Amino acid sequence: MTARWMYVDVGAARIQRYIGRTRRLKGHRGASSWLSLATSHDELTEAIRIRSALSGAEVNPEAGEADGVVSVRLPADRDPQSVAEELAAFLRSVLPAIELSALWGVGDSYLEAYRDHMKPRRDDPPLHSLSPPMDFPALASCAECRAGSAVDQIDIHEETGIPVCLDCLARYTDRYRRPGLAAQPRPDGSGLPVYREEAELAGDLGRVPIADTAQDFNELAALAGPDTQRNHVATVYVDGNTIGALFDRIAEHGDPGLKARISSAVSRVAREALREATRVVLSEDGEQSLPVIPHVVGGDDLVVSVVADRAWRFTVTYLDEFRRRLRSIPGVPGELLSAVPPTASAGLVFSHCKFPFRRAAELADERLRAAKRQFCGVVPAVAWLDVTRDGEHPPATLRAWSLDDLIELDGPLRTLTGVERSGRAVLERLIDPGRPVVSVARLQDHARRLERSKVLEPFLTDGDPEARTTRMAGALSVARWWR
Repeated sequence: MTARWMYVDVGAARIQRYIGRTRRLKGHRGASSWLSLATSHDELTEAIRIRSALSGAEVNPEAGEADGVVSVRLPADRDPQSVAEELAAFLRSVLPAIELSALWGVGDSYLEAYRDHMKPRRDDPPLHSLSPPMDFPALASCAECRAGSAVDQIDIHEETGIPVCLDCLARYTDRYRRPGLAAQPRPDGSGLPVYREEAELAGDLGRVPIADTAQDFNELAALAGPDTQRNHVATVYVDGNTIGALFDRIAEHGDPGLKARISSAVSRVAREALREATRVVLSEDGEQSLPVIPHVVGGDDLVVSVVADRAWRFTVTYLDEFRRRLRSIPGVPGELLSAVPPTASAGLVFSHCKFPFRRAAELADERLRAAKRQFCGVVPAVAWLDVTRDGEHPPATLRAWSLDDLIELDGPLRTLTGVERSGRAVLERLIDPGRPVVSVARLQDHARRLERSKVLEPFLTDGDPEARTTRMAGALSVARWWR
C-alpha cells in the first residue's frame, strides 16, 4: 500500500540547559513561556499559513500537544528536510539561540511512521540545527548569558544599559512580559510582573494572581515557618520515568488517536499534580502568597522553587499524585500502563535564597539523574543536596530514596526531626563512611545511653552495616528540612 503521509517533528534539544542559560529568573520564565507559545497549535497553524515553504503541510492531528515540539504532516512525496528547516527557522525567529533537532518518516499513520522510521533515529536525528556561532572577536559579550555577542542594550527594572545578545533580547524585551509575564502593576505599586504559569496556578487555588505570588526568592524564603531563618529555598526538578517506553508501547498498539490523547493527558496530569502539591503546602494561618514559584511546566517536566521548609512535602505529594493520576487516565488499555508503570523522579536542592538560581537548577538536574540511575528509572525516587551544609558535591553517604520509602518513613522522620539540632549533629559525627560496622555500633550504643533506640531503630534495622549507615546518614540529611 502507498503511504499517505510524511510526518515531520521538530523540537528543542537539551531544553532545560537552554532555558537555564540566562542568569535571571525572568530570563528562564521568558524562554519557557515563549517556547510553549511558539509550539502551540494556534501559533503553528499561523506559521503554516504565512510561510510559503510550509505550503501543503498541516498540523499533525495525531500527535497531541507537547511544549517544545511541533509536528506536521504533508503529502508523502514532499521533501521533509526543507519543511524541517523551515520549522526550525520559525522556532528560531522566536528564540534565536535555541538548539533544535528533527525527525521524519512516512506511514499510513503517525504511529506507523514513528515506529518504523522516527523512533530508530532518535539518537541520531537527520537534522540537528544549532544557533549561529558568536561573532568573533565580539565587541562585547552578553551580560545575561555570556554565550552570545551583545547586539543591543536594554533596561531590566532598576538596571539600565545592559548589553544583551539576540536571544536574551527576545527573552527580556516585551517577550518576557507577553505572554510569559503579564505586565500588570502589583498592589504595592512596584509594577513588577507576574509569570503566566504562576498566575494560572494562583487562579486554580483561588488566590489573586498578582497579590498572592512571591516575586523573587527573598519573598519566597520569607514565607518559611518561624522556627527557620527564613532565608532558604529549594529547587525541585522533576522528569517522568518510562514515559518514552509508554509511547513506544502505544506505537505498537496500533490506535492512531491514542498517542494524542495520552500526550495531552500527561501534560494535564502534571499540572493537576502541581496544583495539588501546592495546595497541600499552603499555609493554614491565612498566609496569602503561594510558597511555590513554577519556572518550567510542560509535558512530564517540572522545575519549581519552593520555600525550603515545605519542599519535601511538596515533592512527595507531587510524585505521588503524578503516579496515581497517570495510572488512571481514562480510555487507555490497562496493559499499556501496567507493563512498566509510568511515574516521575525528582532532584531537590536546598540553598540560600541568594545562591545563583542557574547553578541550583543545574545541581537539581544532576540529582535527578542520580535518582534515575540508582533506581534504573523504573520507580519514583528523589535525590537531594543541601548546598549550605554539604557544598556542591554530594557526600559519599548520600543516596537517593524511593518515593515509597519517603512515604513509609514519614513518621520516623518526623520523630527524628524532633531531636534537637545539637543531638542530630552528634549522630552525624558518629557516622564514618569508611567503617560502617563501627558506625552502626556507635549509633546503637549512643541511642541506648540516651534512650533513643526507638528514634533510630527504623533506620538501623535492615540491610548490612553499610546499607544501615548510609540510610541513617540519609535520614539525618532529610531531617534538616522534613516538616
